[in-house]
Amino acid sequence: MNELVNEVLSLAEGTAEWLDAAARHFERFATQLAEHEKAQVHLLAAVYRERAQTIQDTAGRVRQSLVTDSSSEPRLQDGLATESPQSY
Repeated sequence: MNELVNEVLSLAEGTAEWLDAAARHFERFATQLAEHEKAQVHLLAAVYRERAQTIQDTAGRVRQSLVTDSSSEPRLQDGLATESPQSY
C-alpha cells in the first residue's frame, strides 16, 4: 500500500513542479503583453502557483503522516505484537 501511495505522491509532486514551471512561463510571457492584458496572465500564473503550493503542502503532510503512522505500528517482539514506545 505504501508503495502505491508513494507512486501517487510522486505523480502529484511532479504535477506541482509542472504547474510552478508553467506559472514562471506565464510571468515571462506577460512581460511581452500590453498593460491591459498583463493582469489576466499574472492572475493565471498566481492560480497555477497556488495550486502547485497546495499540492506540495498536501503531499508533504501525507508523507509525514506515513512516517508517523509507520513509527506507531505494532512491532513484533519475541513473536508477540507490542505497541511502539512512541504511541504512549
